[in-house]
Amino acid sequence: MRGRLFWKILIGFALTFMGIWQGVWLLFTLYGDPPKPYHVGYLQETARGYIDTAASIIEAEGIGALEKAIAHWPDNERVRLSIEPDANRTDSSVRGSVPETFAPVRFEEIRENGFLSRDAVSPVGLLVHLKFDVTDIVASIPERGRFNVPTPLVIAGVLGGLVFSGVLAWYLTRPIRQLQEGFERLSTGDLTWRLGEKIGRRRDEIADLARDFDVMAVRLQQLIEARDRLLNDVSHELRSPLARMQLAVGLARQKPERIEGSLDRIEKETIRLDELVGELLTLSRAESGASQNQTWLDIDHLLGRVVSDARFEAEATGIKVQTNLAIKRNWHGEVPVVVGNAELLRRAFENIVRNALRHSREGQLVRISAEADASRSVFCITISDQGPGIPAEQLENMFEPFIRGEPGINGAGFGLGLSIARRAIKAHGGEISIRNRDGGGLDVLITLPFTLRVDDE
Repeated sequence: MRGRLFWKILIGFALTFMGIWQGVWLLFTLYGDPPKPYHVGYLQETARGYIDTAASIIEAEGIGALEKAIAHWPDNERVRLSIEPDANRTDSSVRGSVPETFAPVRFEEIRENGFLSRDAVSPVGLLVHLKFDVTDIVASIPERGRFNVPTPLVIAGVLGGLVFSGVLAWYLTRPIRQLQEGFERLSTGDLTWRLGEKIGRRRDEIADLARDFDVMAVRLQQLIEARDRLLNDVSHELRSPLARMQLAVGLARQKPERIEGSLDRIEKETIRLDELVGELLTLSRAESGASQNQTWLDIDHLLGRVVSDARFEAEATGIKVQTNLAIKRNWHGEVPVVVGNAELLRRAFENIVRNALRHSREGQLVRISAEADASRSVFCITISDQGPGIPAEQLENMFEPFIRGEPGINGAGFGLGLSIARRAIKAHGGEISIRNRDGGGLDVLITLPFTLRVDDE
């Protein structure tokens, strides 16, 4: 599943904020509606209560009773109330013009006027204007902002975000620090460092990256070990002919009459060194040579050239070469072809066939067969001999450079042929393996992917 880390982050944030919302909803459910601010409650409840009480006292007992009553009010509330008798209206006709109930005043009007007012009529018919001053309260009301958020919600969001962000940061940075440490270890030459156990059971892109790091480290370790082995083997292979050449030079100086034999030996060892260097160059080019000089390759034609050369060499030793190239040439106007480097593949097949000839006796058979597997889109090629075979415990190592089996009946090689063949086949996306035959001898099995090309003929 692609984007697993993305989904972890997305779902984690979603669950966190859903939890915050649910927590806030639970708080409101437990504690009811959010409390009214002090200023709003005072203006709508307390101030109205004072002026309503004053009006009730006047209507029941008159102004004198009100003055006695407000003497017991708090000083800061008593000074707010203003009592203004209207001496021009004292008859009983005003009683019907004053509402019996105090109509609520809108909060916006209180803020605009700065006071609450009400008219009351005393028992003797005196009209009294009551005014409750709340100017200071109105002035202290803060301006309402556009984005006012309740404080508990802000705290819950901040704390929830911090906790989740901290966990997420630790979850992401911990393996990144481990990766950084791994690269530092590799840069200092510690190729045994692995991250698989340190990552644990993670199943996301970071875990994939750690596994790729381990694969890279293993591959680097193998390459460096192979390089070291190759350098040691090359040094050993070069040392022997060079030592023989030095010996030949020494003999020529000590016994001038044997100079011809010494020169022959030097020439022979020089040729051997040239062949060794050529094999090493081919081995090196096999790693990247498939991407150079690519062309459409007809396996029939390529194997035909190899078979022709093999038969020429086999005539001198009495070995028979048999072929069965059952590759279909045309499938509904298309032919199967390999895209790659013709010379590199030719060297690979030639090395395998020569190896089979080298380990075969007179009268024995070397068989080369090939067929196209349409279901898998691969060529299946088998090269068999009737030689002594290879001990089972050595089969896995035969593709390594300078690894030799038993000395060949028809000469010894450098131990590079199968190594070159494997690298060339793998460079073309194929596979190669070897196995011992039941009746004696060796089978080399090769698969090469092909593509279909329109037949222009």
